[in-house]
Amino acid sequence: MQSLARIFFWGYALMLVGIGASGMLVAGWELPTVFAVDLPAMGEPQRATLLNQYRFLKALELAFGLFCLAYRRDIFGQPRALCVFLAGLSAGVAARAGSWLADGMPRPIYLVFMALELATGVLVWLAARRRSPA
Repeated sequence: MQSLARIFFWGYALMLVGIGASGMLVAGWELPTVFAVDLPAMGEPQRATLLNQYRFLKALELAFGLFCLAYRRDIFGQPRALCVFLAGLSAGVAARAGSWLADGMPRPIYLVFMALELATGVLVWLAARRRSPA
């Protein structure tokens, strides 16, 4: 259980760092290529605002990934760090699920991401629970 939880945890944390950092740098390519957003068709303030907000959200994704890496031992051993980790992860899962309900079916890969994120939270919670003293 511990090993599987750590594999999922590391995959999640490294994904956050990689996707967050790269998204900040290549937002102008990523939005049209991955999400089919027609940036040139937007007016200048709308395009700049969307890119600004997208880069900001990618920076938060990077920051949460760095938190996961910096506090990895505490997440598995200290209730406060575990709670912050689970709150951040759960907020992401809830956002994906809520968007699915409110906005419609996303591409299937995003449902896979949601399932992996949920599995990561459950596995880390179980592993941390088994490590903590009664």
